[in-house]
Order: sequence, then C-alpha cells, then structure tokens
Amino acid sequence: MSSIILYHGSPHKIAGELKPVLKHSTSDHIHDLPAVFATERIDVASLFMFPVEVIHSIGFEQDIAYICIWGTSEEFLPKDKGGFVYRLPSTSFEKIGKKYEWQSFEEVTPGEVIEFPSVIAGMIESGVQVYFINNEMTFDKIVAEKDNRAPILRELISENQKQNINAKNFTR
Repeated sequence: MSSIILYHGSPHKIAGELKPVLKHSTSDHIHDLPAVFATERIDVASLFMFPVEVIHSIGFEQDIAYICIWGTSEEFLPKDKGGFVYRLPSTSFEKIGKKYEWQSFEEVTPGEVIEFPSVIAGMIESGVQVYFINNEMTFDKIVAEKDNRAPILRELISENQKQNINAKNFTR
C-alpha cells in the first residue's frame, strides 16, 4: 500500500506530526475513534483548507468536488489567508468511511507540504469547483439538497469557468 499518495488539507500550517482527532461537531462526524483523515484525491483534501468561520458548504457529486461559499468573491478576498495540503505516507492508513476517505489511528508525519497563498486559487488549481453564492434562496436550496446539489450547481457559473481553469460541468 505504500505506493498510494494520500492528502490532508488544513487552513493552518501544522508543525510536526498530524495527530488523530475526534470531532462530533455535526451529524456528518459519525466516527468513534480519533483519526487522521486523508484522501487519494487532492481536490477533496483541498476543500479542507477553507476557513471554518466563513459560511460555506462542501460536497462531492458526479466525481466532482465542490464548494459553495456564501457571498461574493470580493467580500471573501480579505478573508483569504491561503491554506495547506499535506502529502502523507499511506503505511498506517486504512480505507474507512466515505468512498474517498482513509483513516490512520496513529500520528502521521507529512512528506511534503504544499502551501497555497490563496485558498480559492489553491482549490481551483486542485480541481475543486468553486461557487460564490450571494442569493439566499439559492444558498438555502444548497443547504437543503445536501445529497443532490448537481441540478442546482449545473445552472450556476463557477469561478473555474470564469477563470477558464479546471472547469467541470455537472450533467444532471
């Protein structure tokens, strides 16, 4: 398994080893043991660079990782402090959880740290579809339709499309 490259995203620079954590802050966190989470997908990992204090919703549908951010890109710009993606050795990881999720129950020493000065540019570069949504009705739909957002997102224009970088389209 050591040939698999795994990634872990964070809005903060982590000194030293990544330590297992246990969070039950939302209904999505159903885990019982502290773990270091990772994924084979740099796009999915880069979603976790986004600052938690900004209203947003992330997802993964039709093999596309995406983020919906409340507000405009101009409003977010002063809050964009960048982020980090860590390349991790897969030796202590097990394939557990969601289809793209790996977990290690011991500390993990990162191999390489990729720093992105802009979290938005870093996510776009990594293939995440980035949407700024400044319409309450649309954002409420995004929140309500947690498992079927593709029909909503298909009608919106992503930052990727605006910049013509790694743009992907939802099909249904």
